[in-house]
Amino acid sequence: MYSESRATDPMIRARIGEVELGDLLRALETARKSAVVTVETPNLYGRIHLMEGRLVYARTEPGPHLGEYLVRLLYLTLEDTQRLVLEQERENPGTPLGQLALRAGLISEEDLTDALRVQVMEALATLIRQKDGTLLAEAAPVKESSQIALPQTLETSSMLIEAARRLDEWQRGQVDPEVVLRVANDPTRHPLSPEAWSVLELVDGLKRARSIALESDLPEEQVYHLLFELKSRKLLEEAPIRPSDPLVLVLAESSLIRRLLLVTLERSRYRVLMPHDLESAKRMLTKHKPQGLILQGQDLMDRVRQIRSHPDGRFPPVWVVAEEPPRGLWVRSARLGHIPKPFREEDVLEAMAVIKRPT
Repeated sequence: MYSESRATDPMIRARIGEVELGDLLRALETARKSAVVTVETPNLYGRIHLMEGRLVYARTEPGPHLGEYLVRLLYLTLEDTQRLVLEQERENPGTPLGQLALRAGLISEEDLTDALRVQVMEALATLIRQKDGTLLAEAAPVKESSQIALPQTLETSSMLIEAARRLDEWQRGQVDPEVVLRVANDPTRHPLSPEAWSVLELVDGLKRARSIALESDLPEEQVYHLLFELKSRKLLEEAPIRPSDPLVLVLAESSLIRRLLLVTLERSRYRVLMPHDLESAKRMLTKHKPQGLILQGQDLMDRVRQIRSHPDGRFPPVWVVAEEPPRGLWVRSARLGHIPKPFREEDVLEAMAVIKRPT
């Protein structure tokens, strides 16, 4: 087991199981260390930043970004978030997104703390349940230990307790993300939590559970659990007919753009595939045959040509997300559409309108 004295080491590397993530974070908290803890598993990558033993930031890949939660909580618009990222890349490399938003007066310190608390809790719950992988703790100077500049940090022990409680709750039951539910009985006859009411209000007999989860400002797995509880209490039931939602493949280099497109599309009842590279995108083309593709990143010409040369990529509409429309003869021959960056929800949905839904 990890001992408290080892928290003073400049670097700690161990396999999950030899050292538990919660024990490691508590030891760093006790020793008041500034550190970056990296978690790598076969399917997940995570980073946790601590300043003098207190939590400053945590996220997983794949997983929601802080910018995504700022959008879902209605503190920032899609355009605001993307403009801040562009400013970050061009003028303020290394400056945290949250700090830029605060400087611009787009959010308050309370807004940022709210979004950060939800995201950190979700990231911790995801990471502490991992059973296979490695942990790496590296000492970090205070000035480099934070991804978000906050007037206060989060207490590590209390966030771990909250994450463990949520995880235990979620594991008691969840609905399938693809299930479609409808209201079955009068919910006003039952005592429900504010979170349950907020989820219930989004149920319409057409949206899949995943669409509801991403329209909510709650962690996805919490929504799936709440829907499970509402179904168990006979307040919800499966819809007799499951609408056929169009399938869109999103291949984006920016993980934030990926997540913002996911939220935008899922809220409007599009199913989304998110391959991590071009080769996995090609495999998904063969297996799932999406009805449309959205690309973002570098080498767009080469990526579009490879998609169009694929047997299952010849005919579906393809859009690129870019500041300027791509130019050249290849654009016409590739039958390429353009979604401006930064994009608005209307821009994405207008492009998707060419994909016909089954009647």
